[in-house]
Amino acid sequence: MPEPIRYQHPQLPPTDEVERYFARAEADRWYSNSGPCHHELTRRIQEYLGQDLHCVPLANATLALAVAIRALVPRSSPKTEVIVPSFTFTATAGAVVWAGLRPVFVDVDPEHWHPTEENIRAAGSGDTALVLACSTFGTPPPDAVSRGWSDAADALGVPLLVDSAAGFGSVTEQGRPLGAQGDAEVFSFHATKPFGIGEGGVLVSHDEELIARVRRLANFGFEDGIVTEGPGLNAKLAEWPSATALALLDRFGDILATRRSAAAELVRAARSLGFSVQRSPGSPAWQAVPLAAGSDALRDAVITESAADDIEVRASFSTPLHRMPVFRDVRIGDRLTVTEHLAGRILSLPMANDQSPEDRARIVAALSRAAGRDR
Repeated sequence: MPEPIRYQHPQLPPTDEVERYFARAEADRWYSNSGPCHHELTRRIQEYLGQDLHCVPLANATLALAVAIRALVPRSSPKTEVIVPSFTFTATAGAVVWAGLRPVFVDVDPEHWHPTEENIRAAGSGDTALVLACSTFGTPPPDAVSRGWSDAADALGVPLLVDSAAGFGSVTEQGRPLGAQGDAEVFSFHATKPFGIGEGGVLVSHDEELIARVRRLANFGFEDGIVTEGPGLNAKLAEWPSATALALLDRFGDILATRRSAAAELVRAARSLGFSVQRSPGSPAWQAVPLAAGSDALRDAVITESAADDIEVRASFSTPLHRMPVFRDVRIGDRLTVTEHLAGRILSLPMANDQSPEDRARIVAALSRAAGRDR
């Protein structure tokens, strides 16, 4: 019997490569609180992203969102609403609630699956404190869409934070790495992400003062041993995961090239069978391969046919946030028509650094069987 094809098959760098970096922490006996690996990782991420960006590596992307929200919206602010797409992962709105604010859900575009300037403007009110847009599935939005987010936030007089969790390594249509969107942008380094180290994340911004506030908030709020502007969290990235990230950066170019080649093959096959693909003029890092089926029945047939061949296909965001009980009292900014449509048709095909041509052939065969049965 062929091996199961997992939805995600994470692959960390070899331990000996991590240990070469971690030796610096061992030499200093400094294992957290901005040790030598953390400092080196900060420098190298900034070098990788370019564009005069600064960053703070953090324990995970959810904590990065939480401290970024609090850094951008001080506790003294009388405004309480944060505009968020409903078609995204629960951590995005969850971080808003944990920061003591209230999400307002908006719809996404039917082709690129990101919120639009019009969606955001329509949901704005005198109580809007922040716009929290998302690079859906880590896919870079068209540049005009990203500019629209900024224009909408400016019109509302509020900051723009962008959750690009799966987007580290993604490239915009201008050929630049994601990371320069909004007042700050957040990436996840969770094991399932293209840049996966187990747990981790990073917050990126052009604003050095904002970076300093985030760094304080991620260290309990301390400044010179005293907490003054508000309580923080412990969101620091320790030395071992920092060393893991350094080792991964050494081979990340090859990982991205492999994923992009594999994803291109799956996308070509899916399109030929009538599935829709998220539109992006940029180049994603491909955590997975998201598709939209032509009907709910076809989506369900793909999952059934894939499971029969031990292939794990998922339907990410098939329960959008506005339908989750925990968010039942959240204000809806518009009708969420596209979100509801996508939720019934969304699919995510497996992806891995070492996905074989044989694996892809099995995935395509399952898609083909489902498409034939749907006809």
